[in-house]
Amino acid sequence: MATMPLGVELIFSEPVTPAGAGIKVFSPSGHQIASRAISRGNLLYALMSSAETGTFVVSWQVLAADTHPSRGAFRFSIGRPSANPYSSLLSGGQIGTATPLGFLLQAIARWVHFAGFALAFGVVGYQALTRRKTRYTRLVGTGVLLLIAAEPLALLGQLASLSFDGETALAVLASGFGRLLALRLAGALLTWVLLAIESPWPVLGVGVAVALVDGASAHSIPGLPAVGQVLVATHIAAMGLWVGGVAAFIAVPERGASAPRRFGQFAGLSFGVAGVSGLLLAVAHIGLPNTLMTTPYGQVLVTKVLVIGVAVSAVLLRRRRLEFGVLLAVVAAAAVLAALPPPR
Repeated sequence: MATMPLGVELIFSEPVTPAGAGIKVFSPSGHQIASRAISRGNLLYALMSSAETGTFVVSWQVLAADTHPSRGAFRFSIGRPSANPYSSLLSGGQIGTATPLGFLLQAIARWVHFAGFALAFGVVGYQALTRRKTRYTRLVGTGVLLLIAAEPLALLGQLASLSFDGETALAVLASGFGRLLALRLAGALLTWVLLAIESPWPVLGVGVAVALVDGASAHSIPGLPAVGQVLVATHIAAMGLWVGGVAAFIAVPERGASAPRRFGQFAGLSFGVAGVSGLLLAVAHIGLPNTLMTTPYGQVLVTKVLVIGVAVSAVLLRRRRLEFGVLLAVVAAAAVLAALPPPR
């Protein structure tokens, strides 16, 4: 390249917002020469000006419309290539759209959240739908604590996937991700308050709201964003009922001749809804069958299906504790899927 371009323009596959400055351009001497990035839909643009020649390093970081973070870097040269003090930005490892640490923290945060959802709302749903008089205070309390603990982990995961600086932290908290984080925290705290009420239905109302918030932060389906979010909310709610029901059944086994039938109906219905909604989501995100084994998203999805098969085997053998342990592994696979970008 012979002359310095007026700016840097990045085009993404979906609408994005800049995280912090959005785009930074470092000159061969190490100066940041780009203006603050402007986003318009799936376009991110920043002006730049420099009289230097040599190799320039461009780093960018954005938040997608579904709140998932993404960053990257590339170089270009004006005249002859040269050294650049920020060349290390070009060699950072990535898992999907995140750094390894960011991806790990995102997956752990989602696992903690999903497990908390199951114990807080799934257990209460089991109590309400099977009309049991038992109050599972310890289980539900543990679920609420997990829901609260998941949010700081999620924030750390976002920052580790982008950068640990004050400007980025403020941008993340002011973004759609920050608003959804606040809503999930509010839902957890409201649930804690509502546990004092005898009726389980207000708690379940909060559970529906939290599931819808989770749907809003899930991977969108191209062309059908609202449908995808509703499907994700339905899938999370059904899985939560299944996992929570098993946890409640183990904690306080039902007695009486009709108990196994009543539990079986509850578990069968929640599994059926989870299975159908999960299948629809898989078809929507995977697209071509060959991506099942050629992409990380597809490989984790296949693993999740196999683990669900083990859980079903435990159901048939009536090994409830084994079923619960395997279901926690299913939740872990779901957390990894939520952190990975689906193939496009």
